[in-house]
Amino acid sequence: MTQAKMSFKNVKILIVGVGGLGCPASLALAEAGVGTLGLIDPDVVELSNLHRQILYSEHDLGQHKVEAAKRFLNRFYAQTQINVIPEAFGVSNAEAVLAKYDLIVDGLDRLEKKFILNDWCVKLGKPFVHAGVVKFEGQVLPVIPGKTACLRCFIPKIPPPFALPTCREAGVLGSFSQAIGYLQAYETLKLLGRPKHLFLWKWDVQKRTARSIRPVRNPECAACSKKVFEETSDTVVCKV
Repeated sequence: MTQAKMSFKNVKILIVGVGGLGCPASLALAEAGVGTLGLIDPDVVELSNLHRQILYSEHDLGQHKVEAAKRFLNRFYAQTQINVIPEAFGVSNAEAVLAKYDLIVDGLDRLEKKFILNDWCVKLGKPFVHAGVVKFEGQVLPVIPGKTACLRCFIPKIPPPFALPTCREAGVLGSFSQAIGYLQAYETLKLLGRPKHLFLWKWDVQKRTARSIRPVRNPECAACSKKVFEETSDTVVCKV
């Protein structure tokens, strides 16, 4: 797939979380010519965000991230329609929000929220790209529901809320967070073409290691197993 041979003007992509991952991912997708970007995030810009959230500056402090991000992106990429949703993503609004988009980018920072996103994307058949970054470690996983492994295939049980620190709590290298976000955007564009070579990518910049893991679907996965797909109407997902 090459960008020169593809047009993304009719594509609608939702960025869930416009932080250290969502900022570079949305920038790269706008640069690629994606026609519509949805941005959902309830937070306002804080000074501690600025080293890793590249769409914001000190002039945006105290303002909603989605509004500040829209201004930045519209300034340079007027051809991209930006839809803003200044609210938290969760069980109550997941279906309504996700249903309007073709593909989803996971820029969330809480693992329990990532599972809500995973489960609803699988249930709705929405391809998505998971990513996570904290301290010196990052990972990216593209998911095609019903065809590739989902997040629950790797981690069957959702950790309790706040069991794992976010990058705000544990710290993260700003440049590394941006690199993972750009890679997430690349994997997103791959899903819009003829996706192949889909792996779970893992990096540790402190140890200088990088590896790819071929995703294998868990036949007993609570979200994406064949049994779940056959009994969708009887299946409860997104329970945290």
